[in-house]
Amino acid sequence: MDSLSRMIGIFDLFDGDRTVVTVEEVASALDCSVPTAYRYLKTLSSAGLIAPGIEGGFGLGARIIQLDRQIRLNDPLLHRAGDVMDRLVREVHGNLMVCASYGKNVVCIAQAWPDRTVLTSYDRGRPMPLLRGAAGKAILAHLPDHRLRSLMLANAAEIAAAGLGRDWAEFRKTLKAIRKRGYSVSVGEVDERNAGIAAPILSPEKRALGCLVLVVPRTELNEATIPEIAAKLIAGARDISG
Repeated sequence: MDSLSRMIGIFDLFDGDRTVVTVEEVASALDCSVPTAYRYLKTLSSAGLIAPGIEGGFGLGARIIQLDRQIRLNDPLLHRAGDVMDRLVREVHGNLMVCASYGKNVVCIAQAWPDRTVLTSYDRGRPMPLLRGAAGKAILAHLPDHRLRSLMLANAAEIAAAGLGRDWAEFRKTLKAIRKRGYSVSVGEVDERNAGIAAPILSPEKRALGCLVLVVPRTELNEATIPEIAAKLIAGARDISG
């Protein structure tokens, strides 16, 4: 792993339970010396991406908030997603979200959530597993083979447990079927009480930029209406991609 990858890896240490890291924790996690860990932290601190904590250690910096504001104000995908979800939420009678992915994670980046009685683990910005749920499957189905092979090599047991395939051939076949259908469906895979239908948001090169997801209570998912709802999601995802 090169120095830049190691330094960026510091951000993986921050999660819901850990908001501050120490130099020693960084050195241990990255398997590097304490002076090297300090140098990484100093570089990120100079860029405003992390900052000294009021009780010691380092937390995320103000630059992160600035970048989040830039995304909210200027990201074309978010702007289009907001318009599409505002229109579509009245047609599908459920809650909508747009998700993107990185590594093994899916992240909700926008929501239209009129029914607050439906609870979800997909808070905006919270990383969720790519290998479970409709959102992850919709994105997985459009990843290039080399990415999928890497995922298979590193996560074979998890892929099998998720019902995506016991080997590379089955994994590829499952995702090909999702890609051909144009949408994915899951029931209780992320939140036990919920079901999801997801359509991929694709670039002109058919690369997955994210997905548009309908979330409803699993008791309200009617298999007979899934194709009709999915068609609306596919059209909405197409409008978002432009």
